[in-house]
Amino acid sequence: MKKIIALFPVLAVMSSSVFAAASGDGTIKFTGEIVDSPCVISVDSQNQEVVLGQVKKSVFTAVGDKSSSRPFEIKLEECDISSKTKVNVSFSGIADETNDSLLSVNTEAGSASGVGIGIYDNANKLIDVNTGKATTTLQAGQTVLYYTANYVATKAAVTTGYGNAEVDFNLTYE
Repeated sequence: MKKIIALFPVLAVMSSSVFAAASGDGTIKFTGEIVDSPCVISVDSQNQEVVLGQVKKSVFTAVGDKSSSRPFEIKLEECDISSKTKVNVSFSGIADETNDSLLSVNTEAGSASGVGIGIYDNANKLIDVNTGKATTTLQAGQTVLYYTANYVATKAAVTTGYGNAEVDFNLTYE
């Protein structure tokens, strides 16, 4: 009887070791997509952050006043221009309620008001959120699409706070 009792602690230790080996110490998530398009989006362009930085409220004295522009780009790789030679880029997100051409800043507690975010193509032309597009001719191999963004006053009175927002970009080829 004593031998059986002595085996239970040994079995308990061995069984917990087996369970520890079966459970992981971490997780690796694989993401990606198989596409049928002339180009693929560079991995470093897929999830970006454009830092508009701190902007003084005094910059915005009238509707339409803008902060300094911040550049960003979308890189397309492995472009095959044998069938499609142009790419249209559009941006979709929550439009500002005063100026629906601009992206709305989040309305969470502590957010700024009276400003939206403008997105501009490489010719400094505003790309209307949800309805506009910028067209660029593709280059064989790699094509880099250049844009800028800035805060734009949508009201005469701008309040201080966070100016965060998110927008999706969509590509269509022709």
